[in-house]
Amino acid sequence: MKKIVTLLSIPVALLVAWGGASLYVGQQTKSTVEQFIDQQNQQAAGRGVKQELVSYEKTTFGAKAITKLKFDMPPFNEAIGEVQFVNDIENGPIFLGGGSAVQFGMSRINTRIDMDKLDAAKRQTLTTAFAGKPPMEGHTVIGFGGSTTYDFSMNPMKLDQDGTIVTAEGFNLSGNSATDMTGKINVHVGKLEIKDANSSASIPSMDVTGNVTGMVGEQVLGNFEMKAPQVSILAEGTTEPAVFDLAVQTSSDIKDNEVVGSMTLGVDNIKGVKDTVSKLSYKLDIAGMDVDGLKEVSKLQAEMQSALSQTDWNADAMETPEGQQKQQELMEKVSKTSEQVVDTIFSKVLKTGKSRLHSVLAAESTKGKLNADIDLTYTGKTAPKMMELVSYGPADWSKMVQGKVLVDADKAMLPEGSEMMLTPFSEQGLLKLDGAKIKSELTLAGESVTLNGKQMSLEELLQLLAPDMGAAAPESGDLGGATDTAGGDTSAADLGIPPELMERIQKEGLTPELLKTLEESGDVPKETLDMFKQLQQMQEAAPADEKK
Repeated sequence: MKKIVTLLSIPVALLVAWGGASLYVGQQTKSTVEQFIDQQNQQAAGRGVKQELVSYEKTTFGAKAITKLKFDMPPFNEAIGEVQFVNDIENGPIFLGGGSAVQFGMSRINTRIDMDKLDAAKRQTLTTAFAGKPPMEGHTVIGFGGSTTYDFSMNPMKLDQDGTIVTAEGFNLSGNSATDMTGKINVHVGKLEIKDANSSASIPSMDVTGNVTGMVGEQVLGNFEMKAPQVSILAEGTTEPAVFDLAVQTSSDIKDNEVVGSMTLGVDNIKGVKDTVSKLSYKLDIAGMDVDGLKEVSKLQAEMQSALSQTDWNADAMETPEGQQKQQELMEKVSKTSEQVVDTIFSKVLKTGKSRLHSVLAAESTKGKLNADIDLTYTGKTAPKMMELVSYGPADWSKMVQGKVLVDADKAMLPEGSEMMLTPFSEQGLLKLDGAKIKSELTLAGESVTLNGKQMSLEELLQLLAPDMGAAAPESGDLGGATDTAGGDTSAADLGIPPELMERIQKEGLTPELLKTLEESGDVPKETLDMFKQLQQMQEAAPADEKK
């Protein structure tokens, strides 16, 4: 009897131990879920989407959590608004099934859309589109250290909306994430097709793989690759679709507290565009962006987006003086924050002589090749305010950036009969027609530039590119605030402002009295007046916020 009691006590003891461990793990799971949601919200700050934990009900061996996803930016704020999810939580430490014989972790969360909380119209639309099956299912295992592995899938769907039919064979997202948001990610999209009576687009399949190595503000660092072969687009009014293979690779990292990154876009095996081009590629490299500055910009952008999401200029919101005041305060905050973003970019993100942008565009066809190379480095030594940038002219911008622009193309790439259109540009010196080649080389070196071997001022270059603008500008002038005693301020001429008034603006600032004088002069274009009115509102917003 004693032996039997002992044997029977083993499963009882295991059950008690399981229950105790499960209850403890359940206590930890809630805080982990809250922490995870907080991390997600930080990552998505400024993107118009936010998660929240609506409720959390514990049971002996698990829990039920209700979470909500809220969209506050167009078009999703109107099309979706918010979606509620049901999360059935199984507490660990041991799980059976779920794709593996045995899994270990703090908890396993099974997620589904809370269809009962959708309005009747949306619920019916999804029920029809997914043929009565759940639109999506998700499974997440939270490890003891807070790391997660996840697998989310969307069932096949077919949606007919006012004659536009969207068909998707399914979607799967899987990966893992550590507590610092690093980890692997894999996405597979089955055949996706969108068509109406006159046009269509289809992607037979798309795969994305990624390795998240860190975060800078809300920006993800790491390596990602996307491939979508045989994309097909049939435009309205055409009979043959354009077909191509699409690929994208991105890479970003931090070196010496600076962000470096690259992005490559490739469009290959192009067909159906009358041999205009058979291959396209674009590569962008950036370097020398200060990490702390980018974090600050990210924070400011989140604040600005938060304020924008609260603005509502409809009749109901503006009905009362309180409502009007609230909306005005929000717009003042947006104006002030946008000014802070510009100031932070120039004072903390960009680094003189280090911040660099290099892009290369290449195209091929059966007739020839084209290559356009732009390599620019930031050389500014002062941090201009946003209002100062408005009055910047060529001489000011020439102090901000240096580099080269190269263009090399085969004439055969041009449509038949268009070569004669290049002659005026060749006579001006903007292009060089060298046998079967079209070339141009521009070197930006401060106030002077070299175009195809000929040195000139930036004003002279602008006169070649835009004769009307160049004709209006004087031969010299400091556009950063000093007055050109020989002939007025170039920016004043460009903006249509009398030189004497522009000089007063630069000395006194944009005062209400000066703005009224500009309006009464009758010589200033409406576009310029509107721009200065917005700047004046920004000026007024700054002290108003400081008083608060």
